[in-house]
Amino acid sequence: MFFAGNFYTYKGKEIKLKNLWISIILLSLTTLVTTLQFIFPEIIPALNRDRQAILSGEVWRLVTPLFIQPMGMWQCVFNGLFFISFVPIGERLYGRSLLLIYFATGIVGQAVNLYWETTPGGLSTSKGGGSSTALFGVAGSLVMYILCNRRIFPKGYIMIPLTVLTGAGILVFYEDGHAPALLFGAVLGLLLRKHARQISPFRQAKL
Repeated sequence: MFFAGNFYTYKGKEIKLKNLWISIILLSLTTLVTTLQFIFPEIIPALNRDRQAILSGEVWRLVTPLFIQPMGMWQCVFNGLFFISFVPIGERLYGRSLLLIYFATGIVGQAVNLYWETTPGGLSTSKGGGSSTALFGVAGSLVMYILCNRRIFPKGYIMIPLTVLTGAGILVFYEDGHAPALLFGAVLGLLLRKHARQISPFRQAKL
């Protein structure tokens, strides 16, 4: 969040609304489906991460949970904040590759949650879906961008990816589904580093 705040402060003018078509479509679709879930609650069981349905062949249920927020209003608020903080920056840096990052990490996070929440004695508290796995995946790609381009950031910025990635590694042992999504996002950020857009150095930003 610190990186996102500084990015908008010092590089916000580089983010043109007309160039954020992926972010706008994802936000609009998620907002529409999430709004409808409060009007028609049956949407949640129709789209959520249901083990029996997935094993019966409804594999699309690994994608549709990204567009609902079954844990209610607070989940909407937090995920909305994360979306605005991370996704437009992700599109600015990775362009159309953001679609790959968003959905690939989202699906990985949903799949891992599905496994953990059905494991006897498991620690997972996930409840059927939410956009956060994809959003944490995008965050993972951003911290990898910092790591791969650390020369354009103030020296203290190196602590951001080191702290975030270490924290995600620890959370894996607590079966937090956000952690594998974030780590996979970092892997994708590494693989896509040569295709990422370059930005001018953060001369004014301080840690």
